[in-house]
Amino acid sequence: MISRVAEHCLWMSRYLERAENTARVLDVNQTLLLDFEVPTEHQWKPLLTISGIHDFAEHSNADAVQNHLTWDDDNPCSIASSLTYARENARIIREVISGDMWERINFYYLWIHGPDARARYNRDRNDFYSQIKRINELLFGIAEGTMSHGEAWDFFRLGKYLERACQTARILDVKYHMLLPTSDAINTPIDNAHWIAILKSCSGYEAFHKQRQSFEHGTTIADFLIFDPIFPRSVRRCLLYCQEASHKISGRKMQQEGNEAERLIENLVDWLSLATIEDMVKAGLHESLTKVINKIHDIGGAISRSYFEFNQERVIETLRGNTQTQSQSQSQV
Repeated sequence: MISRVAEHCLWMSRYLERAENTARVLDVNQTLLLDFEVPTEHQWKPLLTISGIHDFAEHSNADAVQNHLTWDDDNPCSIASSLTYARENARIIREVISGDMWERINFYYLWIHGPDARARYNRDRNDFYSQIKRINELLFGIAEGTMSHGEAWDFFRLGKYLERACQTARILDVKYHMLLPTSDAINTPIDNAHWIAILKSCSGYEAFHKQRQSFEHGTTIADFLIFDPIFPRSVRRCLLYCQEASHKISGRKMQQEGNEAERLIENLVDWLSLATIEDMVKAGLHESLTKVINKIHDIGGAISRSYFEFNQERVIETLRGNTQTQSQSQSQV
């Protein structure tokens, strides 16, 4: 598969996932502030931090932050920008994705930049954010049902779950490090409300309560969102999906040594398989989550180097590995 096409598949899915995640945290945060009194500095600024924005020039009030994260074309993490970038990546690889998928992506690109989206945003922001969440869910369903499940599909999944793993870790990190600066707030109603908001930001409220009998303290939710092996938005589950997709792309078995990206994914999956929430809390949950986020960023860089950047030595290594695999297969026949 041409590396350029593979890169556009990966980033198309990352931008779609990013738009959904941004809409979800904006929606949940707005609802939280209607029910609880939160200090001004902790109301909207944390959402900027989740998106990696640390130099916001304006005052971090509700309208300014929501406008920046929803409409600002100069902000690459805004919903409008994410859908624009997703559409541009899809446009370049129209021969790879299905016609149904391109039609829907293009439709929503025109919608977000048209008057109807603005009108819905001004009329009912919860309804607007719900629509954004449905866009990604609908497009992923169309892709799953209409795209051939070959390399393009595997890169699509790799991007989606890598972005999702990073967002879940970021949301948890911001909650622990910024929203709870003092220990006297632990187990208070506002603290519990924040943890429930975190669950809802990751679409984990129902899944958590169906698995866990009771909510004792915040670390129970942190344990669920980091380590749960079957919840599709937990960090560990997302990385397992990434591991599966990366090995399908390379054609290597899970037990075989892979390229740099495969090795980094495997190392992080192994670390999460051995660690516990108690270990993370003891080492410092903020520090542990920062470590996870940095490792996910390293995986993103390794994916670029392994698949998208031309390297003659890597091509030779890949060809040699394919030859060895073919020889082993022939010897087994």
